[in-house]
Amino acid sequence: MKAHLVHTEEMRFRAQAEDGLPILFDAGERLTRKGPSPMQGALLAAMGCTASDVVWILRKERVPFTSLEIEGDAQRATTDPKVFTEIRLHFRVYGDGVKESDVERAIDLSLDKYCSVGIMLQRGGVRFVNTYEILPPG
Repeated sequence: MKAHLVHTEEMRFRAQAEDGLPILFDAGERLTRKGPSPMQGALLAAMGCTASDVVWILRKERVPFTSLEIEGDAQRATTDPKVFTEIRLHFRVYGDGVKESDVERAIDLSLDKYCSVGIMLQRGGVRFVNTYEILPPG
């Protein structure tokens, strides 16, 4: 895997993987940011990774879901380096006839076997706390 990053201005950086679209990272002050900070990017990457796994697993198992949302928040160490110590993900799975056991299995398989980003963070000491709810189609 290859990527390229360019400093554009202030604390902003344009990053692009070799076959992807550019992303603007902004490590500046919260009120003036024009993109996610690098740490926000790490949280978003974990969420995107597990979301794609969960959707893939639910589809493969022919679970009748219509959509998926994830709310995430992360706790960070209070001293440098301010690494993540815990990530909480709340999954909302929409659909009629979706079984709790199917959702639990998909989430567990993602974060224990398939989600490279989440597994990498776990190996670095980050604790994941996952919750979910099943809701009617919106």
